[in-house]
Amino acid sequence: MQSRVRLVVCINRRLGAGQRSCAASGSLALIERIERLIDERGLAVPVVRRECLGRCEQGPTMRIAPGGPFFTEIDDSALAVIIAELERFIAADHDTDS
Repeated sequence: MQSRVRLVVCINRRLGAGQRSCAASGSLALIERIERLIDERGLAVPVVRRECLGRCEQGPTMRIAPGGPFFTEIDDSALAVIIAELERFIAADHDTDS
């Protein structure tokens, strides 16, 4: 059975001068890198782009869904941690299917 796990990434860009946002903080570039890591690990996890996850001041922001943790202020060094959490959630999701 296909896993329900997905990675949700905020791509919101706030228009006000000086307002922090996920897109302005680099979320679009991070999407490319995390998708490559997901592919390299052979994980069947879609990356879903969302306009806002409600944490613009802490961007870039990602969340493992359903019900997983938020990751904020992400940079390249956090991507390995996110991949490890995705693998954990996929394993748990498959355990609930049995």
